[in-house]
Amino acid sequence: MHRTTHILCALAFALALHPHFASAQGLIAIRGAVIETVGKEGTLENGTLLVRNGKIEAIGKEIDIPVSARIVDGRGLTIIPGIVDPYYVVQVARSAEAAAETRTIVVRGRTFNIGGGSPAIPTSFARIADGITISTLDWQVARRSGITNLHVVTGGYAQSLFAQLGKPGDNDRATAEITEPNGKMLVTVSNDSRSLDVVRNGLKDPQARGGGGRGAPAAGGSSNGAPSSGTPSTGAPATGPASQGAAPATSAPASGSSELWKLVREGKSPMFVNVNNAAAILHTLTALKEADTAKVAFIASGADIFVTLDDLDAARQTIVLPPRLDTIPNSANLVNVPKLLAEKKIPFVFSTSLGQSDFRNQQDTPLFGVGLLVRAGLDRKLALEALTLAPAKLLGLDASVGTLEVGKLANFIILDGDPFATTTGIKEIFVDGKPIYEN
Repeated sequence: MHRTTHILCALAFALALHPHFASAQGLIAIRGAVIETVGKEGTLENGTLLVRNGKIEAIGKEIDIPVSARIVDGRGLTIIPGIVDPYYVVQVARSAEAAAETRTIVVRGRTFNIGGGSPAIPTSFARIADGITISTLDWQVARRSGITNLHVVTGGYAQSLFAQLGKPGDNDRATAEITEPNGKMLVTVSNDSRSLDVVRNGLKDPQARGGGGRGAPAAGGSSNGAPSSGTPSTGAPATGPASQGAAPATSAPASGSSELWKLVREGKSPMFVNVNNAAAILHTLTALKEADTAKVAFIASGADIFVTLDDLDAARQTIVLPPRLDTIPNSANLVNVPKLLAEKKIPFVFSTSLGQSDFRNQQDTPLFGVGLLVRAGLDRKLALEALTLAPAKLLGLDASVGTLEVGKLANFIILDGDPFATTTGIKEIFVDGKPIYEN
């Protein structure tokens, strides 16, 4: 009996020292790193992060590390929370809304009706969770760029979903899982009256609309819709031309969207509005007068935000931007729009996926654009928050992600240097305490 006990104890000790055993127990300690908590602990020099079973168990400078933990030497490395992308665009299958329309032309006195109207922003309501198979989408660029949590969106009028990257699949294929299929209200707005009517009618109190059936179609909408030109495939704000057709001003929100609009009107959930020019921002701000508690997250170019800066309300609007320096309209001069927003106390967040060219080309140094903004005067703390905590708060996810704090999910990035240095790259990414990417 004594011999058997001795052998078992020796075996247990040997397994505790084996890294695969420690990983199986979900117990990892990273020590000696610079830890940017983006939380109340601030920046920890020579800090230790202890992870157990997918969550942060302890974080600080003086942490007792269990003997069974897999210890990772973090000297010379920096740890930051995983990036929360607030506007990650995917393509959702829709029939062409314009195909049901016709346009009339006259040639040498003869009139012709041609099927298929002008390309239009879709104004029929769609749930992204019903329109995609998440396992078939390519998440590789997102993973290589340090994104751990995503607000998955599409162009037009829809309901978003929340997703989180998962452990690698076959052949190290990047995967993701839906964490919440019922996300936020999405609307793409141009100068087109139909897209604007979606916002106007949704923000009106149902009684002010004179009733209207719960299942009535959205303004100008048929049962199907086509994504606006360029938006789903590129991830950039919509730039496609819009149809000029107008819808009745009394149209009720589409079936399935009524509860979402109620949350927006009551200020309990922000509406994400993708605008393709400065005029669309001003039109939307006018529509917001229908509901004085509604809040909006504008997805826009820095140039359009620069033009409308004095019209924005810090209490009701958040700006979603690609992290880059912009050019002042009709000028060659560069402008740091996030810095201007910060000076006016207007909340802003970064979506690194919005600028698709930079997003794909800067995978080795994914924070390069944010670093440029910091070197051009943007506060470093605000820049880091705009990638992590601020979007988590905007989406209502800050109880579990966005900062490195005890009890939160162990979603974090290990960098090989200062986050905003020119050449800093990702060394490893963890989600739920498990490594999902190693460079």
